[in-house]
Amino acid sequence: MPTQLFKLSELADIRSGYTFRGALEHDPSGDVRVLQIKDLRQNAAIEPDTLTVVTWDARTAPPLLQPGEITVIARGDTNKAVLYVGEQSVVATSQFFIVTAKRSTVLPAYLCWLINLPQSQRSLERSGSAIQAIGKASLMEMQIPLPPLASQQKLIALQAVWDEEDELIARLKTNREQMLQGIYQHLIKA
Repeated sequence: MPTQLFKLSELADIRSGYTFRGALEHDPSGDVRVLQIKDLRQNAAIEPDTLTVVTWDARTAPPLLQPGEITVIARGDTNKAVLYVGEQSVVATSQFFIVTAKRSTVLPAYLCWLINLPQSQRSLERSGSAIQAIGKASLMEMQIPLPPLASQQKLIALQAVWDEEDELIARLKTNREQMLQGIYQHLIKA
């Protein structure tokens, strides 16, 4: 049976992050952490302990990220998607789209993986001259192949192995550079 194609909007709900008024002031005694683009530029995961903390004083409850929701960077040349797996109170700014799977036949981790694929990234229509941005409609129209859950799990597991391999290679490279510097220093002093 061939894999069916769906629009992302058929598999998930998509909303914009929260628009904060004014500058965000870090408040160590605050109750809500705020996810901004700068928090994901270098990281592949949302690390709540590193986020700006604010006191939520709006009249409504904060639109907190729920475990299994995907944040997609809406501005910039890379629209990285990151799966939220934490339990802390985190609000994503309006610099993100939040994708929530609405069918049991799709794994959030699979959607996140697929959104990050180069061909998926290239399919997003960007606008703006100085700072590129994607529109919600472009994200909603993204074509998503939907294999069975078992295949989705295999793809996620394979990606995890590749990510671990990349991390090991980076650590080996760092170790090699440190070893070489030590050898060079030893030979210079000899």
